[in-house]
Amino acid sequence: MQFLVLARVAEGVAMEQVLPYVKAEAEMVWQQYSAEIVRSVYYIADMSGAVLMCEAPTLEAMQEIAAQFPMAQAGVLKFEVLPLKPYLGLGSLFAKS
Repeated sequence: MQFLVLARVAEGVAMEQVLPYVKAEAEMVWQQYSAEIVRSVYYIADMSGAVLMCEAPTLEAMQEIAAQFPMAQAGVLKFEVLPLKPYLGLGSLFAKS
């Protein structure tokens, strides 16, 4: 199952509080990438967080994985896990009568 994971700096958290976790967070992203969980990772353009495209067997499994990230454990990032499914609406545009 595919997921969009939004990781945003928690409200009221200064960037100085985030910086000590950057290396550990990057290492965890790399571990999850190597395990074929994280498929791609991007910064949000204003640098307020990151977006990860991920794969996991279930929503619960993905939430557990996200909760293990160092910045989630430290409370400096808030993770929102959005389950995705294919958009099938295009078929109706091309249905033959």
